[in-house]
Amino acid sequence: MGGLRIAGVEFAGVEISGVSIAGVELTASQVQQILYVVVGFLLFLILVLLLNYFGSDRKSKTGKSAVGNKSAKKEPQYEELFEVENELFESNPYKNDPDSFLEHSALRTVSLTLIVGLREHLVKMAENPSDQHKAMLAVGKNLEENGVAPIAFTQWNQSAIQGIAARIILNGKSRTALFGPSLAMAKATAKFSNEISAQVESAHAAGQSVFVLAIDGLAYGVFSVSHRLVLIGSGDRI
Repeated sequence: MGGLRIAGVEFAGVEISGVSIAGVELTASQVQQILYVVVGFLLFLILVLLLNYFGSDRKSKTGKSAVGNKSAKKEPQYEELFEVENELFESNPYKNDPDSFLEHSALRTVSLTLIVGLREHLVKMAENPSDQHKAMLAVGKNLEENGVAPIAFTQWNQSAIQGIAARIILNGKSRTALFGPSLAMAKATAKFSNEISAQVESAHAAGQSVFVLAIDGLAYGVFSVSHRLVLIGSGDRI
């Protein structure tokens, strides 16, 4: 078959020889051209692999960064804030009956006692409080923060329209206490005193929730509660 014959030529400091394989003669310059092609192909292949590697790595980092930014960007969250804006008490709304006189401290105690009953009811029934309930609970919280303590009560009940009611003992006498929205209480009690009527009208004009405390059918007190949404983390909180 004629064997293999090599004739030398130098390529990049290395001697490249012509070859003869199976009767096919390749000169040194042809071998050199083939080497150029092979080396060029290998370099091209390496370049493609490097570009693919660094491109995928960059996409991975960019993807992680985007995910990180997306997770860092959160939707604003708000909470409801109920605040007691004002309270007013009338110690003796029925001047002709000395037995109707009650100290302001006793009226605050009765108010908190009724609201404590509401708090226990919501826990027992596992109910989500309505806005009306939340406003009432805000009154209870305000009273507790001012050192008021509840007393014993019986026959507690509540109505979405009328509010809450219970039997309590004041000055040695069993009395019926009511705490509810002013509009409903105006129908369930005797005529409000001028002071209470003025406070009810003022609070309604300000867009506040208004609750009236009544004992044995007489209105003794009024609470006005504001309601607003506050951005969490804004610092505009209690």
